[in-house]
Amino acid sequence: MKTITISNKQHSIEMSQLVVGHSGITVPDKRDFTFWYLDEYFTAGGNCIDTARLYADGQGEREVGKYIKRHSRDKVVVVTKCAHYDRNIYPTVHRLAPNDIRSDIDTSLVELDVDYIDVMFLHRDDIRRPVEEIMTTLHEFVKAGKIRTLGASNWTAGRIQMANKFANENGLTPFSISQIQYSFALTTPAITDDLSHIIMDTAEYHWYKDNNFPVMCWSATAHGFFSKLANGEEQNPWAAKRYNWSQENYRRFDRVKQLSKELNIPVGTLVLSYLMSDEDVPTIPIASFSKPEQFNEALSAVNVKLTRAQRQFLNYGE
Repeated sequence: MKTITISNKQHSIEMSQLVVGHSGITVPDKRDFTFWYLDEYFTAGGNCIDTARLYADGQGEREVGKYIKRHSRDKVVVVTKCAHYDRNIYPTVHRLAPNDIRSDIDTSLVELDVDYIDVMFLHRDDIRRPVEEIMTTLHEFVKAGKIRTLGASNWTAGRIQMANKFANENGLTPFSISQIQYSFALTTPAITDDLSHIIMDTAEYHWYKDNNFPVMCWSATAHGFFSKLANGEEQNPWAAKRYNWSQENYRRFDRVKQLSKELNIPVGTLVLSYLMSDEDVPTIPIASFSKPEQFNEALSAVNVKLTRAQRQFLNYGE
């Protein structure tokens, strides 16, 4: 499986271009299926599981930690995220103070039962917190060997650039990768009901392109929005709310159907290959699955390379 290099001055990590989430690993009646697709993913050459402190109140990290024991630690790229705000408190109370970051990272190391984390993301930003404070705190863990590389999840390109400028000028570890919502379907933070979401748009895209900066795509399949349309299936409520509002998404669906038929590949394969075929931005979709066919369609996407003209057609119909 093709890999994308995630690096800083201390470390270089080869992350498989398709990353799997662990949806279902904490649910008893879904655990066997989740273990099945994780096993199949690693057998096919994948190497990265995405998790977070937030998921299932920490149980996600615990179960991923147990699963990692099935493999050689140096063959698994462990990705987790820390410092998410408390969703039970309104108005939102951000958690990017140094003690919040330190506490979450230390807890993640224990829950995952690992000596180091390959990529540690800050799960959310708080623009009131100075990047000087944040990057200094994160560097402590890289220097101590507990984190190899740093990532920013749901940070704007502008804040990442500001943080990395400070880090590079002061001998600290910069961010090496970003994680934002990026799929072929269009939505906005207002539609998702969470203004802390950062979603790929034209301005963000050009920054990633200009800086050759890797981006991991959460909700990469738009919760199966296009696949369910193609199969005549009912959208799940999450996807319906976030993607049904835009007529452009239905125009995009028409183009997806056309190219899918021409290439004789499933719609689910095409929308992931759209992301992985980007020649200008190193792009890594994250996918989770509830059915074997979803997993098989995603896995086959790693072997599909769309041309610039095909991606242009999907984007604009030209």
